[in-house]
Amino acid sequence: MHHRSTLRTSGIASLLLVTLCCFSGFALLLPVTPAWARHGGADEFGSGLVTAVLMLTTVLAQLALNAVLHRLGWARTLALGALLLGLPALVQALGDELWLILLTTAVRGAGFGVITVCGSIAAAALAPPGRRGAVIGLYGLAIAVPQIVLTPAAPWLVDSFALPAIIACGAVPVLALAGVLPLGRAVEAAGLAGAGDAPQAPRPAAGSAAATLRRVRRPLLLLLLVTTSGGAVLTFTPQFVSSSALAAGALLTFTGPAAVARWAFGTLADRLSPRLLGAVLLPVAGAGLLLVAFALRSDAMSAPALLAGILLLGTAYGGLQTVTLVQALDLAGERSRTTASVAWNIGFDAGTGLGSLLLGFSAQVSSFAMGFAALATVTLTASAALLRPGAGRRG
Repeated sequence: MHHRSTLRTSGIASLLLVTLCCFSGFALLLPVTPAWARHGGADEFGSGLVTAVLMLTTVLAQLALNAVLHRLGWARTLALGALLLGLPALVQALGDELWLILLTTAVRGAGFGVITVCGSIAAAALAPPGRRGAVIGLYGLAIAVPQIVLTPAAPWLVDSFALPAIIACGAVPVLALAGVLPLGRAVEAAGLAGAGDAPQAPRPAAGSAAATLRRVRRPLLLLLLVTTSGGAVLTFTPQFVSSSALAAGALLTFTGPAAVARWAFGTLADRLSPRLLGAVLLPVAGAGLLLVAFALRSDAMSAPALLAGILLLGTAYGGLQTVTLVQALDLAGERSRTTASVAWNIGFDAGTGLGSLLLGFSAQVSSFAMGFAALATVTLTASAALLRPGAGRRG
């Protein structure tokens, strides 16, 4: 009932449409573009570099987004992001040389940076009072559904179709333009109605931005830890398993629970302390990483252990995304919503890129198992610090 009434809130349906289109293009190419690079002769580090470049330019775009929003307005900025994310896929399909892949991926990253920040600003601005967690959960579900469908399908698609044709389908974010205008009207109306630092509001001063970052540093650390592990799984699962069927199953085991958790923990975060929820979910991620490292420890890979570990990690990955965004927005306050949104998205994308780069490096100098063991050690160490007495206090 609550979710149906939330969907009827002005602009929410348009937000979900735009998000589905944009993240479909992103989710499809996240594992396929590294495979395209390997097709052109790149090694593990080169294929990991693809995701790292994607996330680097995503972060750079997010850092510049406040200025772009004030110059172009929210709706035009979102439209620009959809074009930058979608159109370069058509160019990328023309050749598998690493330089061309990295160049087009860099442009796509800039578009993705715009989409992610604009989307989370919209979710926060459009949320009815007391329903921020529920709206962010629905928004997270719209992000996750393309990952459920397209990311696990990538190994099968690569085996069944010509890679350039799959790459060209990454232009689907352009279709999001159909929902940009109605969504823009709803967001700007919410801003005029007092939605804090909506696009028309004055830019925050450097000092207030620094103060906001200090307030939100804890949820951002949680997010960075779990997205580093998630980026490693999403980028390299087709390489560390023995068959495309197992790769698809593992990716589905990761993205399915992640989607459910993003949605379910939105409602929980409206009722329980996001800080407590984060302190519970991070050890779950660490346990999942340990199981994955155990499964990959030898040539005789344990598929049950691998899938169990990925299931735990996917649940924590999805839940922590929603919980940390709700907590960051709560801690930042209404007037610093854009700053908190930019910071959260930078944490998400920096973690994703860092995970692909670190695991690619580990695979080249040692093994995937050693890389996951290192990630597990860092995550569980951070969990121990977060489970100190008093860690369950709200905020």
